[in-house]
Amino acid sequence: MKLNKVLVSAAALSGIAAAGTAANADTVSVKAGDTVSELAQKFNTTVEAIQKANNLQNVNFITVGEQLNIPTNDNAEQQVQQPQANAAQVQQEQAAIAQQQAAQRQAQLAAQQKAAQAQAALQAQLAAQAAAAQKQAEEQAAQQEAAAAQAAKEQQEKAEQAAQAQAAAQKQAEEQAAAKKAQEEAQQQAAAAQAAKEQQEKAAQQAQQAAAQKQAEEAAAQKAQEAKEAAAAQAAANAKAKAAQQRAAQQAQAQQQQQKQQVAQQNTQQQAANNNNQQSNNNNNSNSSEAAAKAWIVAHESGGNYSARNGQYIGAYQLSASYLHGDYSQANQDRVANQYVASRYGNWVNAQKHWEQCGWY
Repeated sequence: MKLNKVLVSAAALSGIAAAGTAANADTVSVKAGDTVSELAQKFNTTVEAIQKANNLQNVNFITVGEQLNIPTNDNAEQQVQQPQANAAQVQQEQAAIAQQQAAQRQAQLAAQQKAAQAQAALQAQLAAQAAAAQKQAEEQAAQQEAAAAQAAKEQQEKAEQAAQAQAAAQKQAEEQAAAKKAQEEAQQQAAAAQAAKEQQEKAAQQAQQAAAQKQAEEAAAQKAQEAKEAAAAQAAANAKAKAAQQRAAQQAQAQQQQQKQQVAQQNTQQQAANNNNQQSNNNNNSNSSEAAAKAWIVAHESGGNYSARNGQYIGAYQLSASYLHGDYSQANQDRVANQYVASRYGNWVNAQKHWEQCGWY
C-alpha cells in the first residue's frame, strides 16, 4: 500500500492528537528484519501507538507474515512543524527509538544465532542418522551378497551332484548295453554248444535239489559252483568240436546258465499251473509276476545298480561275495541270483513275499 505521509516530530503529533484531528490505520505485513520501531519511524507514528493498536505484549517480538495495524494521520500533510523549542524533545525521542531499535536488533541477532545453532545441531543429528543408515545399508548389502554367494555355492554343488548322477547313469547304461551285446553274441553261439547246454542244465538241476535240501545260502552257492565245474569238465570231455566251437561254448556259458535257470523256473511255474488246471493263463501271469517280483527285489536291494556294494554284499541283488566267486559281471549276477532264489524259495514271487515279511530274502 502506498502511503503519502510527512514526518513530523513527536511533539507535533501530540499536539495534533490533542486538537482532535482524525486518525486512520493502515495494515502492513511484517517482513524479515522489520522491527516495531522501524515501522513506527517509516509510517510516522510511535512504538506505543503500534503496540496499543495491535495489543502487543512484547514490542520486541513480531513474526514474519504477521499483519500489523499502523495508526496514521490523513491530515499529516497539512500540519506544520512545531517551534524549534521542541527540537530537543524530538531528538531525545529519536535517540530513545534508535536505542530501542538497536536492542531489538541485538535480540534478533541473538535469536538468529540460537536458531543457527539449533539448525547446526539438527544437521549434525541428521548426518549421524544418515551415516547410521548408510552403515546399516552396507551391512544389509554384505549380508545379501553373502547369502547370494551361499546360494550360488549350493546351486553349483547341486549341479555337480546332478552331473555325477548323470555320469553314473550313463555308465550303467553303457554297461547294460555291453551286457546286452554279449548276450546277443552268446545266443548266436548257443546252437553250437547245445550238448554242453544240456549237460549244464542237468548239473544245475542237481545243484538246485541239493541247495533246496540244505536250505543254506553258502551250501547252495558251493553246490552250484561244483555243478558248474563238473558241467564244464564233462562238456570239455564230450566236446569234439573244433577249437572255435569250444571257445564259443565257454563264452556262452554264462548265458546258458541263465537260460537254464529260466527253464527251471518255467518248469516250476508250469507245474503250479497244471495243479490249478490253468496252464496257459497261469504261465503268462507267472512270467509277468516273476519279472515284476524280480524287478521289485532289485529296486529295493540296490536300485538296479550292478556295481553297488554294501560290505560283503555286491551287485544289483546284493549277493554275498562268496556266491559270485570273484565274477561280478551282470550275467554272473543274474545267473547266481536265479539259482539262489530257485533253490531257496522256488520262485521270485515267494522271495518277494519273504522280503516283505522279514526285510531280506
